[in-house]
Amino acid sequence: MSTALDAGIAGSRFIRLLLKQGEVKSDDTLGRLFHLLAEMGYFVKRGDRYKRTSKIPPSISSKLLGSVFDDIIIPYLIGEAIKPNFEAVFAATALFQPYRIRAASKFGRGALALVAGWLPCGFSTEISAATGADLVIQDEHWEVLALEEERISILPVELERVGEAMAASVFVSFEAGRLDELPADKYGKFSFAVICHRAVDVKKARELADRVYRVNFSGALGIFADLLSEAMGLGRGEECGRGGRVLYKDSEICLTDVS
Repeated sequence: MSTALDAGIAGSRFIRLLLKQGEVKSDDTLGRLFHLLAEMGYFVKRGDRYKRTSKIPPSISSKLLGSVFDDIIIPYLIGEAIKPNFEAVFAATALFQPYRIRAASKFGRGALALVAGWLPCGFSTEISAATGADLVIQDEHWEVLALEEERISILPVELERVGEAMAASVFVSFEAGRLDELPADKYGKFSFAVICHRAVDVKKARELADRVYRVNFSGALGIFADLLSEAMGLGRGEECGRGGRVLYKDSEICLTDVS
């Protein structure tokens, strides 16, 4: 994760300017951005100031991930209109891939799973690989759903977890819109629904699924997910354990059962 996110830092014009500062007193506007940079090791906080460390961004940068900062997160923080590049937003979901796999391994078997909001985390076929469930993937932003649909279309039909063959997942459906717009009788009852780092109508999710899981990330990736969700108008999810029972937690992810 850190390597890819570091590449996004290196690809951001705005953040490269911030990294030239030896010491700054952060105001409320950019405080969360400096918190992220401190979490990643570029600054260390001393009282109300951030002091630059010796860490330098990688030589290989990602302008695509950099644009997530320059065109979405930073404009949101300073109160300007965001200009989302949906290819960049789609690329940002790849940062969560290793952690999605780890979380999906804790869901248990299922027949049909609902991804209750694809952004910002991008939960998708790793759910099928770990649980054998077919998928319904929902999000307000049809632009990123179209990109994910294209990605899935070129994957092998059969998905299996290492060492344990699973039934082929041949059904993936995409729903553009809010969760409360999804008819309860369209798919029947879901085995489980997954909410990741965003605000979702949990009551509605409970009506649609037997089990409802909320996934949260910690550290730099969690801060990044919060900023991206809020900037994209997706709200901010509850913290680990709130409103339910913690099923799994480590230093990087938390899985809460909010059924």
